[in-house]
Amino acid sequence: MEKIKPSFDTTKEELQSRIDYMMSEKTRIEELSKVDIKQAIADFRVLRRFADDEWHELTLARNEEACMHNQALASYKSFFTHLHFQSGHVNKENLHWNLDEFNQANSGFKL
Repeated sequence: MEKIKPSFDTTKEELQSRIDYMMSEKTRIEELSKVDIKQAIADFRVLRRFADDEWHELTLARNEEACMHNQALASYKSFFTHLHFQSGHVNKENLHWNLDEFNQANSGFKL
């Protein structure tokens, strides 16, 4: 999925598809971890990078006004404030804790 381009016209459907993408990837990675933990960790890093890139884009000064005036974008931005990954390298001991952060964020996400 390509990086978000926040605007006043960004729809809640567009943002929900991004949330759905992250949640489906999270579920896929959980299943993968049962058979290939190394690949699951590598895939989690990709998912986390996606989330980090989304957050970065939403917090850029050029996107501040759109995020303030578009309620769907404001809610989407809030999703990322609930992601609190364990610091350091992702490993088999903390993979599921980090993946669960997407559940926590999603439970607080409302459009």
